[in-house]
Parts: sequence; structure tokens; C-alpha cells
Amino acid sequence: MSESSLEYKYLTKNTITILESKKGYRDNTLFPEISSLNTDKHNPIDVVTCEIMYCGKYEVCDFLINHYQNYLSRSDYRLLTSLVYEIKTTGFPIIDSQKSEQLRRIISKLTAGFNYCLWLCSSPTDIYIHYVKDYIPKADKIQPGYAASCPEFDIKSELSLEEYKSRYVEEIDIPAENLVLCDMGIEGALIVFSNNTCE
Repeated sequence: MSESSLEYKYLTKNTITILESKKGYRDNTLFPEISSLNTDKHNPIDVVTCEIMYCGKYEVCDFLINHYQNYLSRSDYRLLTSLVYEIKTTGFPIIDSQKSEQLRRIISKLTAGFNYCLWLCSSPTDIYIHYVKDYIPKADKIQPGYAASCPEFDIKSELSLEEYKSRYVEEIDIPAENLVLCDMGIEGALIVFSNNTCE
């Protein structure tokens, strides 16, 4: 499957910007490492499974249902819709090894031919405004100490946009052949592609 074989119906202007410019931006040190996870943080199957089953990100399921319905079997569709329901109802899906394996098969099918994925924002400004100035400070109020667990956040929070951009933000070139697996607007898009430097 490739981008050329798809027609994305519902994309935010942020993700459209990423796809049209073939460039995305990220801060690799934005969040603390989760030491309990032993998955590959760039493998599409591992990342999507983790986002849904561990982080409870139902938006990924919603995106797959809305944009890849023609590639899903009835059982695939039922699993994704049930995961959305469980997460919206309880906050997290009911952990089940059978569900996890079926989900991994779905992602493997959709991302065949691609070996790499990243969450990317459409501009350094998006990262700075949404995460550095808004999301992380709010999360710290709910969970005191969270900001301190984010690498060098005490430094980042004092920097101007230009200083932050030059010190922490990486520009990523995206190959023409790619797929979007989730669109979260200013929060970023999950994009998969082939990275020939991967072992």
C-alpha cells in the first residue's frame, strides 16, 4: 500500500502541511523514556500497538477505521471499534494477548513495505506552543513532577522559540512513499515510511 493508492478524507491543515512539504519536525527529548517498554520506538507495528494498548490512544483506531476501511476485514473492523469503545469508556483497552496479536497483524498488513515511523509536527512552532508552553506544564499540575521527568524541560521552558528550535528541534525529510496512521493536528501526525539506514 502507498500514499498514492489512498485518498485521505479527513486531515488537519497541520498534517496536510507535512505531506505537501515532505518535511516534519520533532524534539527527540520531549518526553521521558518509558523504561518498562521493550518495544522498538520506530517500528510501525510496535509503535501503533503501544500507542493503542499501552497509552490508550483511541484516535489511532479512529483514523485507521476512517481511512483504511477498504483494507480491513470484518474482524479487523470489529477489533478496532471495540478498542475505541473500551478506551472511551474506561480510559484504556482491556489487555488481552489475543487482541494484541490481532492488532499487530492488522498493522503489519497496512504497513507492509515500510519499516519506520515517527510522530511529526508541521512546524517547530507547533511543538513549542503546544508541548513546551501548554501540554507539559498542564500535565505537571495534574501530576506534580512530570515536567521534571522530561529531559531538560527546565531549560527548554526558559528559551525563546528560536533558541528552542535551534537547540532541540530536528527537521525530518519524508520520502514520497509514506502513510499516515494518525492525525492529531497540532499534536502531530504518525507517519510511516521506509528508512534504508535501519538495520
